[in-house]
Amino acid sequence: ETDRRADQLEKMGILDFWTPANHYSWSRSRYGQHVSASVEPVSESKLLSRSDNQEIDSVISRKSELEQIIHELDQSVRSLQYELSQIENEAAKFRKQREEIFNMAQHEKKRRKDMESRINQKRTRLKSIMEEGDVDAQMVILSDQATNLNVRRLKNAIDIKDLLVEALSHKWSLAEKHLSALEIEAKIRESELEVKQQEKFALQATVHLQQCTKEVERCRELLSEAKRHAESMAKITPEIQRAFLEMPATIEELEAAIQDNLAQASSILLLNQNVLAEYEMRQRKIEDLTKALEEEEEELMTCVSEIETLKGSWLPTLRNLVSQINGTFSRNFQEMAVAGEVSLDEHDMDFRAYGIVIKVKFRQSGQLQVLSAHHQSGGERSVSTILYLVSLQDLTNCPFRVVDEINQGMDPINERKMFQQLVRAASQPNTPQCFLLTPKLLPDLEYSEACSILNIMNGPWIEQPAKLWSDGDCWGTVIAQLGQTQC
Repeated sequence: ETDRRADQLEKMGILDFWTPANHYSWSRSRYGQHVSASVEPVSESKLLSRSDNQEIDSVISRKSELEQIIHELDQSVRSLQYELSQIENEAAKFRKQREEIFNMAQHEKKRRKDMESRINQKRTRLKSIMEEGDVDAQMVILSDQATNLNVRRLKNAIDIKDLLVEALSHKWSLAEKHLSALEIEAKIRESELEVKQQEKFALQATVHLQQCTKEVERCRELLSEAKRHAESMAKITPEIQRAFLEMPATIEELEAAIQDNLAQASSILLLNQNVLAEYEMRQRKIEDLTKALEEEEEELMTCVSEIETLKGSWLPTLRNLVSQINGTFSRNFQEMAVAGEVSLDEHDMDFRAYGIVIKVKFRQSGQLQVLSAHHQSGGERSVSTILYLVSLQDLTNCPFRVVDEINQGMDPINERKMFQQLVRAASQPNTPQCFLLTPKLLPDLEYSEACSILNIMNGPWIEQPAKLWSDGDCWGTVIAQLGQTQC
């Protein structure tokens, strides 16, 4: 009955069960959580079937005695280790004292040799004086030498005094020149500021002059157009020319005469004054709109000129940067037996449409195509992306880079080449750290000395091994304990 109902024990959470006839055990998969069962027959008891109680008691007693002896030996070892540490400390002190005494002896020996050398020199000097015989004459000679030396000393002192006076005067002159130089530098800075301000004013005046020149040209064009229009309306005959000569010479008088003529014409031709007023109002609106349009066109031209100037300041730098990226990118692709290029996608004044175009070719017979999901596979796009990042390695400053699972979907050949390129680029001097996160790597990859491999342990059973590891157990103990827990 027990063996027949043994399958129900796993549902109750019992994973290990013994009966007089069989041994039942269940194990659960770490990842799929699948349950597998095993049944082993229980063999008959062969050991300890006939135990001798007296022998067991003697063994237990012997064990207690040995444990007591081991405890006493441990205590004696600790006491000996303590005595050994004290002896080593005393020996270190004695060695230090010995070194100090040795250094003192060497110093005293050196002093003694110096004293003996001085005494020998004095003795030699005394012997030479005694051999000369006449001490008084020698004293006179020495006195004369001392007098001459004092005279020379006095002259040297006077020379030193003169040199000090001269040095003081030079130092004073240097200080004056330094102050003058500071004043001149201050004036130079003020002059530079004034020059910059004048250059700014000159630039503004130049812009104003250009605008005035454009306005004069526009007025001349308007005058020519008005003249052509007038000539098309009426040819200048001798009568009209005489009439022009009879007209007023000033603009104010001409405008007054025009108003008088308009009033006369309106009184003769028009009976409704509102029509003329509406015509004049619309004519003024047309003139105002024409003037506003011309001003906006001039402002547009000014803005376009400024945009072109700004564009000329950063676009060559950007093109040079993209050219450097293209050189590194093409070289890296050639090492992988394929081809690729990076170019700048320009759109004249539409700066929002500017971008980087990456073209690659993974087959010798094909053509360079734009990198996209429609032309390349996921692995090919990953290879192109990592090579583009490697090309940016020398051109951008950042503390580190992180690449997450870039080798997923690659074939082994491209993955190996990609890894070699990444290791070579990240191992160069003065480059930031590069972290490659991946759940798997190919075997027999080439690593440089700058590479470090970190394996991250994770899973539902990590808590107990981590606790054993933190308690100081060795890795073998942790693995054994983990195996027992899983069984």
